[in-house]
Amino acid sequence: MPKKTFLSTWARAGKFRRNRDGVVAIEFAFVILPFLAITLGTLEIAVVHLMRSSISNAVESASRPIYTGSAGCATVETVKTEICSHIAMQNETNCKANLKVVLEELTDFTGQRQSVDSDFNQINDFVDPGESESVMLLRTYYRWNIMFPLMSDALGGENGEILLGSNTAFRNEPYGSGPTCSGAT
Repeated sequence: MPKKTFLSTWARAGKFRRNRDGVVAIEFAFVILPFLAITLGTLEIAVVHLMRSSISNAVESASRPIYTGSAGCATVETVKTEICSHIAMQNETNCKANLKVVLEELTDFTGQRQSVDSDFNQINDFVDPGESESVMLLRTYYRWNIMFPLMSDALGGENGEILLGSNTAFRNEPYGSGPTCSGAT
């Protein structure tokens, strides 16, 4: 058997360097993970902003019956139903389970507000529709489950979810006298 020489080994190594089979697969393996992270991250952020906008619009729409007096004695259930009927991408049952509402009467637009916990499970629903010409604050908190868990930290969430909030302040219209509903929950 002939002895392998250094030059014959070097020649074989040269053939290996010139062989380009599989280069595309290796380059693809390097590029696919960052590409997917950027693409999925962009998609997640877009969906979160779409949901945030949808919730904000729903809160504005749901506040109208309250400040015109047509909501009557609004309750937590009726306010949630009204908001959820305007939120896109969610069925009503799932929406109500992930939504907390706090509607309170203030002394003026700079009045003292109820403190609300940043933990969704610690937020208590509360609805006081106020009376004619009352200054009101409607705050909503929606628990959104993040689709791609790696984005949780980047979006400021914990345990794969973030809390989307929307607020609106308004003065009830002078809709006259009627049965008072203060303190309804």
